[in-house]
Amino acid sequence: MRVRQGDVRDWPFMYALSKIGIIDSVSPWRKQPTEETLNYREAMLKGFWSWIQQTGSIVFIAEVQIEEENSNLETQRKQPIGYLVLHASAREEITGLNQGWIMDLGVLAEWRGKGAGRLLLETAEEYCREHHVPYLGLAVTSHNVRALHLYEKFGFAEERKLMVKLLD
Repeated sequence: MRVRQGDVRDWPFMYALSKIGIIDSVSPWRKQPTEETLNYREAMLKGFWSWIQQTGSIVFIAEVQIEEENSNLETQRKQPIGYLVLHASAREEITGLNQGWIMDLGVLAEWRGKGAGRLLLETAEEYCREHHVPYLGLAVTSHNVRALHLYEKFGFAEERKLMVKLLD
């Protein structure tokens, strides 16, 4: 498994995985049919690659080599299994301090728990250190326990709470 910098050729994979993975991120407080959520996500994604380019954000792709008969290491195909979008020049909303912000992270279900997310996070952290970005932030839905455990294990700490109330 390795991580490389992504480009527009990775967009179809990212787009498809982002649509699948959004269900894990929907808060139980949000009372909306899944189809409406997916439609909203799809509409938002239509401009996401342009936003990535306009903001100078970085895409990292986790991939594995596919074993094929009669191939050597140079000719083996690579299969993407996850991605991370890093906005490395974000500003913290209260202090204005420069920080990296993980805009999106997704790993194929069959590869979760096998180190892909950790490797993507390590790569984003390394990028920020190399570019003198002192903080790295992200947002996660509080019920997404698997992601919370990964982020906490990786050293992320809760800084503030986003609260919501369902109004009848």
